Amino acid sequence: MEMMNALVFKKVGQIDLERIPIPEVTEPNQVLVKVVACGICGSDVKILEGKHAYRENTVLGHEFCGTVVEVGNKVTAVKVGDWIALDNNSRCGLCEFCRMGMSSQCVELKNRTLGVFRNGGFAEYTLATEDVCFKIPDTIDEILGTQVETLGTVLNGVNTVQMQCYDSVLVLGCGPIGYLFTAIAKNVAAEVAVTEIDPFRLKIAEKFGVPVFNPEKCDLEAEVVRLTTGKKFDIVIDAVGTQLENALKYVTPGGKILAFGMDNSYKATLDPYTVTRNAIKILGTYIGQNTILPAIKLFRAQKLEMDNFFTETIPLQAGPAAFKKLGLDLKTLQHLPKQAMKIVLQP
Repeated sequence: MEMMNALVFKKVGQIDLERIPIPEVTEPNQVLVKVVACGICGSDVKILEGKHAYRENTVLGHEFCGTVVEVGNKVTAVKVGDWIALDNNSRCGLCEFCRMGMSSQCVELKNRTLGVFRNGGFAEYTLATEDVCFKIPDTIDEILGTQVETLGTVLNGVNTVQMQCYDSVLVLGCGPIGYLFTAIAKNVAAEVAVTEIDPFRLKIAEKFGVPVFNPEKCDLEAEVVRLTTGKKFDIVIDAVGTQLENALKYVTPGGKILAFGMDNSYKATLDPYTVTRNAIKILGTYIGQNTILPAIKLFRAQKLEMDNFFTETIPLQAGPAAFKKLGLDLKTLQHLPKQAMKIVLQP
């Protein structure tokens, strides 16, 4: 039995480099992928601190791309040698949600999601089904290719709020997700602003050339009123997962709030009267929804500012130490100042 290196999530606060068997194609719809690169997602950080769904003894990593090295005998979407990105969420296609066009709520995701409930991309090889494999052009390199799935989730959010060219948009938080929302909004919306409290990421946000605010050092609501001449923002995006209450302070009557970031330790208290009286729409999206191909098209068009997105690329075995740079001390589970935007692992 051939073995490979993999980073295995053992329990909250612990991820270990282990030697495990290279997976084998045993089903007609399976694809064996040689992983070329895999990004560390904020969801991986949340899993390590116990603030996201997880399954112990699972290889994490869902932002990955690679080369097809073996396929089952019924696979037609890809072939050996293809350069691919993956959507880590394989839908069943048969449940009521899938059949009603809401496959992001597929009841089988809890059993199928690569890098969360099934072994993912923090390894030399991973096994997927052909439905989540997407061929990508050579113009999307191995580093950018890790973010196809990530961009797909963000595009689902953009579609949900129906961002228009005349909208004003406020992005709360400029981590990787907030970065992508800001980059897209700069291409689409009439006015864009972003917030961030971490010094490292604050400097990156400033490179967009849009108004950037640190809500810990200013009266953000007053700044929002000033910037929008009293109107406040048409769209407010919570890219953190803890900003829903604050978002209500910054959105215009009739505006939209997108609850995107995820943190299951956070609880919000809302005033329903304010929501109703001001006709505010609070919307939620989860993962992508038919947005992988649009993400590939957008990256191929090179319209997004990605120069400041990737901080560094490191070997797979250095993965556990990278979480400290992403703001989490695995020993104490305490938050630290961040030293990175996106870190990519390569086997």
